[in-house]
Amino acid sequence: MNPRRSFALIGLAVSNAIPAFTVTAFEPIYERAPIRYHETEPDTKVTRLFRSAEENTFLSKGSDKEILRELLIRLDVPVESQVLVFSKTSAQNSRISPKTPRALYFSDDVYVGWVQGGNIELASFDARLGIVFHLLRLSGGGQSDSPQLVRDQSCLDCHAGSSNHNIPGLLVRSVYPSESGLPIFEAGTFHTRQNSPISERWGGWYVTGEVENQTHLGNALASIPNPDAGVALERFSSSDGGILRLDDLFDTEPYLNGGGSDVAALMILEHQVGVHNLLAEANLTFQTTSYRHREMQKAFGEPLDAPLSETNERILDSMAEKVLHEMLYANEVEVPAGIEGGAPFQTAFAEKSKKSQEGHSLRDFRLYGRLMKHRCSHLIYSDAFRELPKEMRERILDKLHQILTEPALWPEFAHLGNAERSRIREIVMDTLPNLPPSWTP
Repeated sequence: MNPRRSFALIGLAVSNAIPAFTVTAFEPIYERAPIRYHETEPDTKVTRLFRSAEENTFLSKGSDKEILRELLIRLDVPVESQVLVFSKTSAQNSRISPKTPRALYFSDDVYVGWVQGGNIELASFDARLGIVFHLLRLSGGGQSDSPQLVRDQSCLDCHAGSSNHNIPGLLVRSVYPSESGLPIFEAGTFHTRQNSPISERWGGWYVTGEVENQTHLGNALASIPNPDAGVALERFSSSDGGILRLDDLFDTEPYLNGGGSDVAALMILEHQVGVHNLLAEANLTFQTTSYRHREMQKAFGEPLDAPLSETNERILDSMAEKVLHEMLYANEVEVPAGIEGGAPFQTAFAEKSKKSQEGHSLRDFRLYGRLMKHRCSHLIYSDAFRELPKEMRERILDKLHQILTEPALWPEFAHLGNAERSRIREIVMDTLPNLPPSWTP
């Protein structure tokens, strides 16, 4: 008999059978007990940095570019991760255009956005709240006052919408941008994930490098020449074929990594966004499920430490499996002819590798057929994964071990062959601390 729980697609907003998870227009799930998203002071890599700065002033002088560079260094975010988006799909739309794209930088734990003449946007992770958004208000080059870090609630207008299951999350959008960078919404938009077809990706983004033998929406503008005749879209590309640098398209000097917007960095970004969103959802799901369980026990005068109900167990099992579908690259788009990215990002990305005794890492690129050689997310080492509630983290790791050792029970992960599963297990056992007992040889 199959010992694993049956897979049911149950998320944060599910059914009338679980009323505590029903999202209303007036009180989102993340604003209720036990989360209290905006009532709770966050504790993230970003907030810890700025708390330490109260005693050791920094970021007080210099140009915006210099402040951005120092911030990335202090947050351990590689400059080589830079990707550039020129569509007006940000809170700082008035400053974004094909000539002045928005720069994004990212690590396993922090996302940083910057627009010329604007402020710095930050997303980082709190063990209780999940993804938290801040804005670093810049006072302008040469000023004596330090930039001010403020919690940005307006971000949730987009970042906590239906595409993110109505909880705070990250977004990667692909659009058809006009000459000004404004999306032509009537032509449609795409929320990009690792299973998105290449043909739907990167509309409104600059892309250096290429996915061979495949076309995408990057490096191109669009228009509707005759709006009265309906949506008859015309696209015109900024270049033919893959681009190595973007210097001929706009002034790249203001950007820390010049004209780099690497295709491999974009694909890693898309993978990370999918995983991070599900880790945040798993975190909130566990907290809310446990809270509901305790409240029910109180209401009936029963022990608070009683086991979860079968329904609650199914909710958590389902959530753990959703996380693993994303972390193990299930349904990842195929790239048979390969990905041609640049060396700088790949080198910077590999510098964070945790290697097994045999020298293998979850950061090893493959770049033909698929993105990574060992298809288990490097975000297994991230703050967002490490700081999951212990019971949720172990539930995910227990299921991961079973997927790797008893594949017949998990046909939805048949894309992982025997050798790859064995290699992933070896890497995780050698590099991830605090594994649950199921991993004991």
